[in-house]
Amino acid sequence: MNPVAPAQRGSGKYCPANATDPRRFRLAPIATSACAAVALTLAAPARAAETAPDPALSDPAAADTAVGDTAAGDPGGVGQPTPPPFETSPQTPPSGLKLGGAIRGRYDLRFNAAGSDGQRRTSSNLSFDTLILKADYDSPTFFGAAQYRFYGGSFLYGKASGYHNYPGEISFPVYAYAGVKLSKHDKVAVGIQPVPFDDQFWGSAFLNSMGFVIGLEEVYNAGITYAHEESSFKIEAGFFPTTAPNAFGISEDAARYSVNIVKGDPANPLASRNAERNMMVGHAQYRLASFDSGELSVSGSAWLSTVHNFDTDRNGWRRAFALSLKGTKGSWHAKLLVARQDMSLRNPGSEQTVTVGNFDAPFNIAADGTLLFGELGRKVETGSFPFSLQLFANYAYFAKARSEFKDSQRLNLGAYWADKATNRIRIWSELLVGRNDPFVGAGQYATGAAQGGDDHIKVSFLAVFGYYF
Repeated sequence: MNPVAPAQRGSGKYCPANATDPRRFRLAPIATSACAAVALTLAAPARAAETAPDPALSDPAAADTAVGDTAAGDPGGVGQPTPPPFETSPQTPPSGLKLGGAIRGRYDLRFNAAGSDGQRRTSSNLSFDTLILKADYDSPTFFGAAQYRFYGGSFLYGKASGYHNYPGEISFPVYAYAGVKLSKHDKVAVGIQPVPFDDQFWGSAFLNSMGFVIGLEEVYNAGITYAHEESSFKIEAGFFPTTAPNAFGISEDAARYSVNIVKGDPANPLASRNAERNMMVGHAQYRLASFDSGELSVSGSAWLSTVHNFDTDRNGWRRAFALSLKGTKGSWHAKLLVARQDMSLRNPGSEQTVTVGNFDAPFNIAADGTLLFGELGRKVETGSFPFSLQLFANYAYFAKARSEFKDSQRLNLGAYWADKATNRIRIWSELLVGRNDPFVGAGQYATGAAQGGDDHIKVSFLAVFGYYF
């Protein structure tokens, strides 16, 4: 992903009917729009595009010039659809070694950008997105996968932000792990790999949901995992001593794919300097019902870890829990999720916010809050048309524990296209509507997910197109 946009993968919809709480549910325009948008989406055939790529960066022309990307990347293959509920993740490729990758471009239309003079304007940019290289190995006993990405040379990493602006200036691994199949139902893996907190991808958006923004969705860290899978349930657990490493970029600690707790850049007086360690994460999923062309499943997840502060040399902690309900019926899919995250930090200053970062761009998030997420989508029959089509609508609301903080929200209406013949040409197109969302609109990146931005609705359109090989 790239710093100011959403992600992709998932299913479900959340449209709060009771928005009376003046602090928790200031849904006003966006909530109303969300309900109407979902209704429109249901009127037209559609299904969620569960493909894993990257999102968008903060507007380089905006007051926040930090770069950051929010993308999805699946270990089973670059931009493949999300695995079925009870298919072990990551998906295994054909036996043997398989090499591949992708090259992508992007088009950004941002209705709330800002010029060099600070005046609001609409910006339009067509640019390079990323080069992805990957390898997968599978055999009856062993398996493994690795993916590396190259960014730069686009409007997202301009010279005004301190970049030389050539492709490859920013690069980092997404994952790199190897494992053994202990039995038909059990496997163990070691390396930089997906953290098992709910589904790897909560929804279908290219930029993921706000779960990605606060560091709970599609996270890849270094550790060991165990998975056991039966026909009706799946259990995953992992211990991660540390996060994925900081790689190549100009930020102090944010040249990475996943949103991790990081050491903020010294130039930012609001930044904290932390690192997450000794993460214990578990996920259990159970099929509640199975019927013709569909099923209903429930999931529960927990995340416990230590958060070290480099200025005080003291340890705090992070606690996160999630519960979700997911259903499929024919070409339809839906998902509802609620997650709670709390941190006890040992920062020298405020303990109400913490600095996180990815795509070479640090930003702040609220240390404590509750996230509500929902998505509804449908696959559209396109007949003889050479491209398949999946449509989706999702909505996320991050209610921050501090009453003086402005809550964050995002509505995403999207479509995913892929050529039927080879599935090598893939296109994502999404309309994003956000409030205090670091990935949508100018001036929100640094504090939108923390204290909040200007509390105004922002709108942007993102199209990502790629060739996968």
